[in-house]
Amino acid sequence: MQFGSGDFVKLYRDFGDSDSFKLVPAVRNPKGSCVDESSCDYEKATLCAFEGTATKTQVSFLACMDEQSRGDSALEATRTCASKSGLDYDRIASCFASSHADELLTAASKTFNSYLPGRTTIPHTFVNEDDVHPTYSAIKSALCADGSSASVCAGVVEESSSTCVV
Repeated sequence: MQFGSGDFVKLYRDFGDSDSFKLVPAVRNPKGSCVDESSCDYEKATLCAFEGTATKTQVSFLACMDEQSRGDSALEATRTCASKSGLDYDRIASCFASSHADELLTAASKTFNSYLPGRTTIPHTFVNEDDVHPTYSAIKSALCADGSSASVCAGVVEESSSTCVV
């Protein structure tokens, strides 16, 4: 099971009501290959699906995409995951085929490279500005230590708003 369909789903379930999450696709160079594939088609489809979509739906879509066979095209996987996540596949496919999708890839690349300018591992997670090992227990510990008000952090008195970047 991959991070996006395993630990991250559990993290969002436990912290999604109390903390904010920012999902950033691993786009090193929008005109070349992405970090974990020879094209950026999966990232492009994901960015189109994420646009204007609530984080809870983004998490559902990402979990589904992580479970898709890499033998499927990005749009085949997207059709399945849009249906499972309650998203409009035609809207995503239209975005995917547009120049707007290239703009989304460029913006994602700028964000990704600002967080991780050199070689890195994927997934890569941060709690606020702190680099945190991408496992449920490590991120939970960091969020709770940062003062999350999530019920899984029972006993933490200080309240704050943490941001988890995945």
